Amino acid sequence: MLLRVNQLSWEYFMDAWNVFDYSLVVFSCADLVVSMAKENGSGLRWAASMRIFRAFRIARALKGEKIVVGLFRITQGFIDALPSVFWMSMAAFIFAYMLAVVLTSLVGGDTAARELWLDVDLYCGTVSQSLYTILQIMTMDSVHEPILRPILSYAPLGLIVVYLTMLILSFGTLNILLAIMVERMTIISQDTQESKVAMIAKSEKMLMVSMLKEFDDCDADFNGELDLKEFRKVLRTGPMTEKLKFLEVGAVEAENLFEMMDVDKSGALSPMEFLSGLFKVKGQAKGADLCRLITILEKNKKMSKAWVERMRHMNQQADLIQARLNQVGRILAGELKGLTEAANRAEHTWSSAAKRKLVIQENELKDKAIFPGMIDIESDDGTDLFQL
Repeated sequence: MLLRVNQLSWEYFMDAWNVFDYSLVVFSCADLVVSMAKENGSGLRWAASMRIFRAFRIARALKGEKIVVGLFRITQGFIDALPSVFWMSMAAFIFAYMLAVVLTSLVGGDTAARELWLDVDLYCGTVSQSLYTILQIMTMDSVHEPILRPILSYAPLGLIVVYLTMLILSFGTLNILLAIMVERMTIISQDTQESKVAMIAKSEKMLMVSMLKEFDDCDADFNGELDLKEFRKVLRTGPMTEKLKFLEVGAVEAENLFEMMDVDKSGALSPMEFLSGLFKVKGQAKGADLCRLITILEKNKKMSKAWVERMRHMNQQADLIQARLNQVGRILAGELKGLTEAANRAEHTWSSAAKRKLVIQENELKDKAIFPGMIDIESDDGTDLFQL
């Protein structure tokens, strides 16, 4: 402790537990002084009473142990609530003093009450005695016969003070003190939970940095991405297996996650993308995650229904277009048949015309090459006749 005081100077006393340790040391020294002094030494008797504080060493030693975490929270809540309890006690004392003054005036200053109630000076004679009476009424400690009934019989106005004492001090102040203690306990539980979450987040961040370094070391081609072979290789190492076990993720689940995140099916994935997805899916599903998942599923469901309706409408339109195309096909087939027949007729006509042209040409050639001759025919009278 002296070394820490020498190192931290006055900052050592900024921590409440450091002050607690310092107090324990002081009380221990006082206990040592008492044990060395005479047994009947009146000057050091007060120090002997400090021995009881040595029991707080148990609370100091058990700080942070899981088995007594509830006891430590209660103790810490009581310590943290001391300032609020102090100011609430001051407020209660002020109210009690005001009520004691009023009780002294209404009951202690009443001449008739003094004549009929013999113990009026004992309970309401002075402000200090009335203050003790107020405390007795607040704690409900034997107040019916010695106090309340005489006040009701001899000084009825004093019941106003009794009602105010019960209302403000008995119920109001004690309930406020209870609320303060509950509030401090709740705050301590929240702070403990938040600190636990912060420590877990810090550990996960350090774990992510360590895993990222291991992934980078296994990147053989130094392209900033890991293929499935390199990824499986690094998953089989001992340190990575322990880290995945800490994240409650198995090697098979990690491989499945790798395949799920490889959207483009390239067989490669950057370490940061994989770790980001891994830290999102680790652990148990939370309510916010489930709500987000349900919202996404409902949205995709509505989109799927819309796409199904659209595809059904497009199928109907496609059927109509197909029917029209079939009708047009039949019409085109008839027209094609007619065109074929017309082409055949045209070909026959041209063939007949070609044959006719050949016949005409042959006749013209014959006309040019063959001329009609004159045949000499002797007539009966001996004259010569010519015949074509």
